[in-house]
Amino acid sequence: MINNTRYHLSAEISRQQKLAAQIARAQADLSNETRLQRASDDPAASARVADIRRAQANEGVWAKNVDAASALATRADTTLGSVANALDRARELMTAANSGTYSDEDRKAMAIELRSIAAEIAELSQTRDSRGQPLFPAGDSLAVPIGPGLFIAPSVSQDGLFTNVATASGGAKDLAAIVSDAANAIEQPDAALRNAAMADVIGATETVTAARADQGVRAARLDTARERFANSGLVLAEERSKLEDTDVTETVAKLQAKQLSLEAAQAAFARINRQTLFDLLG
Repeated sequence: MINNTRYHLSAEISRQQKLAAQIARAQADLSNETRLQRASDDPAASARVADIRRAQANEGVWAKNVDAASALATRADTTLGSVANALDRARELMTAANSGTYSDEDRKAMAIELRSIAAEIAELSQTRDSRGQPLFPAGDSLAVPIGPGLFIAPSVSQDGLFTNVATASGGAKDLAAIVSDAANAIEQPDAALRNAAMADVIGATETVTAARADQGVRAARLDTARERFANSGLVLAEERSKLEDTDVTETVAKLQAKQLSLEAAQAAFARINRQTLFDLLG
């Protein structure tokens, strides 16, 4: 009889200890705002959360690359816009010089402006980014990773744009040299020479227009990548929250129920322990 009573007391103490541990765990879940304190709490959910965490880390790096590349692409487009405006002005001057309505002195003044435009284009070709690197590299543009197996160069290279530009007369010249040679041509009385220089300026304008279109495609790809990462980030965060975060409403309800159960058990246990040995034997 006494041994049986001791067994029941031990079992009741053990049950209350488990309730107290469950209450403490629920309080910890609420405090930490996560239900996964360790992998054994939910192995499948913990494994999936680990996968999501890695994906979020990778996408965070790629998103930063996209932001950096977008800044370079925007600056490159702005710079190309300035080059295009300069060439449009050069084309206007060449058209006026070839019209035959201006004097030799007028054409000399136009030549001075054209040489200024050539100097401006040469300066723009040497624009550097925030890191001090050429915005338009001499070789292939450095491609940055923006996803698994995805790379993009944020700006076009100098070759074929500022250097080695194909001319209407054959061969290739630097972009600034095309405008500088046009300045020299309009100072000459030879109309054929001026027409050839005019054709080179028109070709240079078309080259820059094509480069700007290429730059626009790069910027569009970066915008698409940014949007993709933003959407993916929301999906991953939502899934991770469902797996990992504490359900406050449910946990509070369970906590209150267990607290009530523990309080009732402790009260009953206290009443039992007030009984004497003779009460238990009787």
